[in-house]
Amino acid sequence: MALGAERFLTTHTGSLPRPDDLIRMMFAKEEGVPVDPAALTARIGEAVAEVVKKQADAGIDLINDGEMSKPSYATYVKDRVTGFGGTSNTFVYQDLAEFPRLAQRVFGDPGRSRRKTPACTGPIGIADPAAPRPMSSI
Repeated sequence: MALGAERFLTTHTGSLPRPDDLIRMMFAKEEGVPVDPAALTARIGEAVAEVVKKQADAGIDLINDGEMSKPSYATYVKDRVTGFGGTSNTFVYQDLAEFPRLAQRVFGDPGRSRRKTPACTGPIGIADPAAPRPMSSI
């Protein structure tokens, strides 16, 4: 990897598209359908390897996991910390009223339509201190 002395290093921020089968597994888990935890962990690992390779092949310098392990940035808090559950208020985007086509794209996303944003329901604490560690070190 270049250190950046001769050029700007490249990266990206945020979530990258997840494979369809991984999305289906994550939706099932989020909806309370039993999912084999070992199979989900294995598929997440495969998806991370796939997305890391794609980033390397594209010439990205600062590679990340593409958030493959998270069903949504807005919901995974309940998987990492205690004190969250149920659902909170639905997001309302007043600024989209003037842009109906954009609103249709935002709210037409199948992931968004299934998203149940958790509410804070109790004291906040760390659910699993090992969760943030790379899968290879667990």
